[in-house]
Amino acid sequence: MSGLRGFGGWVPAWREVRTGGPVLAVLVVLSAVLTVAALLWPPVFDRLATKELGRRLTAAQADGPLVTGSAVLGAPVDFSHRSTAPQFDTLDRSLTEVGETFRAGSSGELAQTLVRVSGWAESEGLEVGGAGVRQPTGRPGVLSTAYAQDAADRVAWVAGRAPGKPADPQGAPVELGLSREVLAQFGLTVGQRVLLAGGSVATEAVVVGEYRPLDGSDDLWRRLPLLNSPLNAATPAGFVLYGEALVAPAGLEAMEARGMRTMDARWAFGVAEQPWGTGGTARGVRELSAGAVAFPRAAVDRLCGPVVRGGDACSAGVRTATSVQVQSRLAEVVDRFAAQRARTVSLQSFALAGLLTVGVSTAVAAARLGARRREAALALQRARGAGEPALAAVRLLEAVPAVLVGLSVGWALSVRLAGGRATGAWWPALVAALLVAGAPAVAVWWQGREVRRAGREPVPRRGLRRAFGLSGRLVVEGAVLVLAAVGVLQLRLRGATPVGSADPDPQLAMVPVVLGLAAVVVLLRLYPVPLRLLTGWAGRRRGAVALVGLSQAGRRSGAAATALLVLVPALACAVFGALVSGTVRAGRVEAAQWRTGGDAVVLGPSQRPLPLEELAKVPGVGGVLPVRGGTVALTSDEDGGTLRGVGLVGVDGEALARWEPGSPVAAALAAAGLSAPLAAGAELPALADPVTAARFPDGSFDADAGATRFRVRIVGALPAGAVADRAIGPVAGEVGGAGLLVLGGPGAERMPKQTGQRNAAVLFAVPGRAGSVEGARGIDGTRLRDVVAAAAATGGSGGAVLRGAPVEVRFLDSEFGQSAEDGLVAALELAFRSAAALGLLLGLVAVVLELLLGAAERGRTLACLRTLGLGARAAAGVQLVQLLPVMAAAVLGGTVLGLGLPWLLGPALELRAFTAGPGAPAFAPDWAGVAVAALALLVLVPGAAALEGVVGRRRVPQVLRLGEGAA
Repeated sequence: MSGLRGFGGWVPAWREVRTGGPVLAVLVVLSAVLTVAALLWPPVFDRLATKELGRRLTAAQADGPLVTGSAVLGAPVDFSHRSTAPQFDTLDRSLTEVGETFRAGSSGELAQTLVRVSGWAESEGLEVGGAGVRQPTGRPGVLSTAYAQDAADRVAWVAGRAPGKPADPQGAPVELGLSREVLAQFGLTVGQRVLLAGGSVATEAVVVGEYRPLDGSDDLWRRLPLLNSPLNAATPAGFVLYGEALVAPAGLEAMEARGMRTMDARWAFGVAEQPWGTGGTARGVRELSAGAVAFPRAAVDRLCGPVVRGGDACSAGVRTATSVQVQSRLAEVVDRFAAQRARTVSLQSFALAGLLTVGVSTAVAAARLGARRREAALALQRARGAGEPALAAVRLLEAVPAVLVGLSVGWALSVRLAGGRATGAWWPALVAALLVAGAPAVAVWWQGREVRRAGREPVPRRGLRRAFGLSGRLVVEGAVLVLAAVGVLQLRLRGATPVGSADPDPQLAMVPVVLGLAAVVVLLRLYPVPLRLLTGWAGRRRGAVALVGLSQAGRRSGAAATALLVLVPALACAVFGALVSGTVRAGRVEAAQWRTGGDAVVLGPSQRPLPLEELAKVPGVGGVLPVRGGTVALTSDEDGGTLRGVGLVGVDGEALARWEPGSPVAAALAAAGLSAPLAAGAELPALADPVTAARFPDGSFDADAGATRFRVRIVGALPAGAVADRAIGPVAGEVGGAGLLVLGGPGAERMPKQTGQRNAAVLFAVPGRAGSVEGARGIDGTRLRDVVAAAAATGGSGGAVLRGAPVEVRFLDSEFGQSAEDGLVAALELAFRSAAALGLLLGLVAVVLELLLGAAERGRTLACLRTLGLGARAAAGVQLVQLLPVMAAAVLGGTVLGLGLPWLLGPALELRAFTAGPGAPAFAPDWAGVAVAALALLVLVPGAAALEGVVGRRRVPQVLRLGEGAA
């Protein structure tokens, strides 16, 4: 109990608590603000992320549903396999039953995301004959009949009526509904009878109505494009006109009675994220991704059972279903979102850590002010024998209740504003609260240490301290610098956070904080040097304003230390946020250009050629550049080594140079002479990426493309950055992996057609001009999508009609729009801007507290100068000059640290997840944001001085009275 001697009892302690009320109020506010920042941001971000996931799901369905099912429905038969058709009013139920059974195979987050399912069924293509039927291509047109469950609300009947049930199931004509364009090209009119024949089906049909789409961009017309517009498709026998007619379900049921044994059925699943959903959370996105991967198998098992395989029949009401499949592109969209979300959370942790650091530093400034206000009382207690542990314990007992109140208020606000979502982890808020609560105790202990040091003779240094001239300050500063160096080294060696991690990255958050402390240490060491030079310069000039102001700044180095400890991290966070924002936005623009290639691009399956001639006729298209893609496994002739997952890109070098004159790939292909003809069975010459070319110079390989094998020979290396060539970007972005080979001319034409790979048709509005927003808007997007959808819907061989081919259309202006609307990027910017704004406001508070701390001393000095004749304007100038060194040091240190963090963090700062470009985006700071942050600091600090001057005017004498001194 010796340490409590001279403590004075609890009553005086309570009196001291009441006198320290303003400081305790600051601690309450700080702990509440930091608690809200730590607990509330995760639910706010989860809400923003969920909204962004919904936007991405909607955008991804622009070129077709993300989840589809397909089956071949057999006509109803009895146990002896004799037809029982027609069975009216069963087809619609069969489609609904199968679709809902598929959807029942989902669970968890996926079950909430699959919001609807609609089906349609269609017959095979039937030749159209009869009086007055046109044959525009010289061959009979082909018409298939289709029933879509959601078509009734998407068309308007402009003539006649909607198709219904045939009057006689066996012999009455099947009722058809056709669009105006189909009627015109087939030469049909409402009321006309035709004959439909093909395969085992032959039936009369009658056109009973003409319809028009209510919305030409509706997904129905993407799924069944021939309903709206027919297409002349090339077949081995010549061009054939393909079209499609709407029928009632009874029409297809009647056709079953007239010999149609099977019909193709498909189901489209609508995917959407509800505003109240949890798909944007860490748990939700993992569950959604896993469900999307498992759904195709689970849905088929739900319908057919896990033991059904291959062509076995499954039950579909009164019908049977064979060739049952479910395809899903949902996992790809969700996985890309999850990777970017993880990187967003990782970077946001840095903003939160910076804000917490600034808050704790502000608490230190408040604690120093509180210790100064009680300096006389503490000196009396020490004189009476109070020990430093007891004095520090009293300050801790004062601060803990205040901090607990702030924690409670912050928690209550966070829960109320979270809207039912889970709040963030408690440990950052608790760590910040502990540091805030301990700040007053540390300030009193530090004050006692300074008092003891001032009242005793210097102690001679011994041992290592004498040998190296070490002091306590040097040890602390050295420890901070070493810790920062070790943290940077470890972070650079570790690299970026693993893609699968969705939790905050404590190491990435703390290393910049330690770097901020190291920057303050360096600034404090360098701070006196220019200050002495400026003071000497001011002493040689007339006037006392600059000299007195700079002298006062030099005397108050402790105030500079605290101010820099707050302002440097706050400004560094703002500058770093502006750098990340500018880099991501510039990188997304470049990635959009790379993903599009030109003004627009059409991506289609490798097995089927794209309609290049039809695309070239679309209004606004000035040129079409075909680019082929694939992947192979290469086995070297030199050492037998195998390279798997090597990307193949095939392009005509001469066409590439014509459409994209600045293309580095075109120049490399021309220099290598890859346009020369090739003999049958010859090796395909290719240019390889620099790594592969250096490993296998002039190497020959056996290339395994799955069902096809061929020979490849490396004849040269691609230039650096060739993968970033815009013209081949749409394909290179999908096949890039272990390496890249580019084939030109005849070699490109011999590339194999691989399942799962896509070719591209890059469209240019003006030959020789790079893609632009103006060029993209000049292309007739509606006509382009019609051509692409119609080509995807027709097989183009033997009159067979194939549906559902994965074809995608990208327009450069749409890609730019999507890059600007990214919700995760906006959330990241919001996190940094919020942290920077709060940090600068807390910096304002810290500067005010530091100014209040030295108000008495500064006021007496100014009063002395006023007594000697210094005017009011000159006195204000002294105040401003005193702040200039701190402001300059804070702006310089914070800006340099914020701009230098990418270089220091190295590979740990991975931003490619935000851009999806050919490589890591080049750093491009948002200089406007940097300037705004620096100007905000330059405005806030003088504003803090003006505020302190107004607040402290009554407490500081304007002139000295008789008997008073300046200090």
